[in-house]
Amino acid sequence: MLETQQVDPFLETDFLERLEHLMLLTKKKAKGANLGEHQSIRSGGSQEFLDYRTYQPGDDLRYVDWNVYGRLGRLFIKLFKAEKEQSVYILLDMSASMAAGNPLKAIYSKKIAAALSYICLANMDRVMVSSFNDRMHFSKTPERGRQVYFLILEFLRSLKAEGITDLNAALTEFASSARKNGVVIILSDLLSESGFEQGMKALEYQNLDINLIQILDQKELMPTLNGYLKLKDWESGTQDVMTVDKHLRDLYRQKMESFLLRIKEHCHAIGADYFLTETSTPFDTFLIEYLIEGNLIK
Repeated sequence: MLETQQVDPFLETDFLERLEHLMLLTKKKAKGANLGEHQSIRSGGSQEFLDYRTYQPGDDLRYVDWNVYGRLGRLFIKLFKAEKEQSVYILLDMSASMAAGNPLKAIYSKKIAAALSYICLANMDRVMVSSFNDRMHFSKTPERGRQVYFLILEFLRSLKAEGITDLNAALTEFASSARKNGVVIILSDLLSESGFEQGMKALEYQNLDINLIQILDQKELMPTLNGYLKLKDWESGTQDVMTVDKHLRDLYRQKMESFLLRIKEHCHAIGADYFLTETSTPFDTFLIEYLIEGNLIK
């Protein structure tokens, strides 16, 4: 377990202890050459013998079982359990719109990032946490080891929700910098005027296992505003005066439903996992549901 003498501003200690038993998994095979916690079947590379398979041209002759060859006159390769690491990239939207909500969407996403980082590091994955608004703000390269968790907390503490969102530009920038295949987890409200499809396609092109977590406030999903109001855009600062009534609220909800369906369909088309949550959902409830429903735990 991680040392607990330091005060953790995001998560309670008892919850972290429960998280330690969960494993974040990618649908794809981990492709790194270093040893980690994700199991695959290969010839050699470990002391735990699993099985045999018939020799094929090009196989390493060091893993031929010559005793079996002496008895049967046929070549068989020994198979072992090999442990492979994966890289996990957690990308937080820290644009100004994430400063909205109760609790703030920015705080909610930081909690998710801290928890997922803890799970991954406890299971020997390499983790990198970065933020973005209209561009990526990279932290360090993916690192492993439980001591990295406290560095991630320091990074999360330093983040402020500011600036405009450009998901396409930020995600494309990240995709062009990704050096290893792995899992990318995006935490965002997806409220970007430029859209999101181009950036998601760039991630798909890099053969990343994409997990999109959309975080919205309940009032963004089901607004209750009414009357003559002055509304201000969180990011552009522009203001508009309008009368909000039932007809306008219904129209807004229709557009929001269409927007959410568009996101879901796009994720399905590129093989990305999509999960929608609102900040009124208790954080630990959301996390457990996400890990289970997304098939991301053992």
